[in-house]
Amino acid sequence: MLQVLQESGGTVLAVSEEEMLGGVREIGRAEGIFVAPEGGAIWAATKRLLAQGWIAPDEYVLLLNTGNGQKYLDHIKGKG
Repeated sequence: MLQVLQESGGTVLAVSEEEMLGGVREIGRAEGIFVAPEGGAIWAATKRLLAQGWIAPDEYVLLLNTGNGQKYLDHIKGKG
C-alpha cells in the first residue's frame, strides 16, 4: 500500500470516531441511506480531501459503501 501511495502521489488520512459517526448521520439525513461506520468514514474523509484541495470541486468521485448500518445500530445510537 505504501508503495502504491508513493508511486501515485496519493495521500492517507485518519478520521475520528466522531467524524465517522457524523458522516453516518449526515448521509442518513441527506440520502436516506443507513450506512455502516466505514461509509461514514469515507464520506468524512472525502469532505476533508475536498476542503484540502486533493479533490477538485468539479471532479467526479465514486464512494463505495459495502456495509449496512443495521449491524452497528447500538453503537451509532451511542449505546455501544
